[in-house]
Amino acid sequence: MKLKLSQVSIDPHRLLFLGLLLLSLGATALADGSRSRLKIPDPKLFLTPNTVSFFVVRANPDDEAFRSLFNTAWLALSGPRGAGRNWIYRVILSKIQGDDSNALGSLLPAQYVRIDTMEDNAEKPFPTTATTVSGWPGLQAIWYMAQGKGDNGESFPTVELDEATLLLRDGYQDPTLGRVLTKLDGTIASFPSQRLARYAVERWSQNNTTSPNEELESLLDSVDTDHHTYGVLFNRRGSVVKFLRWLHKVDVGKAEAAAGPERFERVTRKVRSMTWEGDLLSDNELQLSIRFRTTTPEARRELTEMLKDIRDVLDEYGRAGEMETSGTDNELAIDFLLVGHKGMLTRYIEMNF
Repeated sequence: MKLKLSQVSIDPHRLLFLGLLLLSLGATALADGSRSRLKIPDPKLFLTPNTVSFFVVRANPDDEAFRSLFNTAWLALSGPRGAGRNWIYRVILSKIQGDDSNALGSLLPAQYVRIDTMEDNAEKPFPTTATTVSGWPGLQAIWYMAQGKGDNGESFPTVELDEATLLLRDGYQDPTLGRVLTKLDGTIASFPSQRLARYAVERWSQNNTTSPNEELESLLDSVDTDHHTYGVLFNRRGSVVKFLRWLHKVDVGKAEAAAGPERFERVTRKVRSMTWEGDLLSDNELQLSIRFRTTTPEARRELTEMLKDIRDVLDEYGRAGEMETSGTDNELAIDFLLVGHKGMLTRYIEMNF
């Protein structure tokens, strides 16, 4: 069902979200003198023994690139084709904005963590996510409260632990959905199952940031975490392709089409692991340094050639900047500039808000 206001249809869930933004303003005013109101947790707290991918994004208030990206989003939201075309959005946006020309910047610092776990005999990875919006604690707290009831208004079942309460949302029995929710010192985390939620809560309570296995620890040691984004990935039952599709299914779809499905499957199957570090340079550019570890030197050469072909295709529709490659034995290092975020973000906001 859609609610019509000023001749514009608004999804009720989006309307609820914007309403929560407005309600959260009172909570933010309580800590105006504090730059960081919620603790940003160490992402390693959420690692699992069967982790196949570990993805982190972190943004701080002094990151000019993120502020530029938020400014692009702000202009799209408040413009004639974005949220500003409707009176209720305009009221909420003006309330949030206050004296700041870009109220979205007050979200920072913020962190997003995604960990995929591949259990024995599972065909798909199981996702765990942890989100901390430190700049607006009221927003995160009220959003979490709103998750406690279904569309019919009935409260979801809960499980009480010593250190946390688990919220079992619709579909929590399906581990691929990640519908077991909890709040840990303001960080909102979702888990594939009660078992993995309990495991994470225990690590949290003990401040346990050790890696659950040696191979994962070795890869993490090779990554510089002083970047906007970083991560590691093991290729287990096609998890590398599944992860890339989750990151951006359109780009990956074009890459698969360019390489040919058979070639894409054959070459990526020979990737053992990958690590990456990346920095947002502006609202339009992301610089990535990626290291692939393949099964053989020949597999590394095949991967190099395929990635060059894919880069050319991405360049045809404005998504690829410069790319440099180097490799020895079974390892391939790539420095790649991914571009075109500004237009994508603007189009997404205009289509969905």
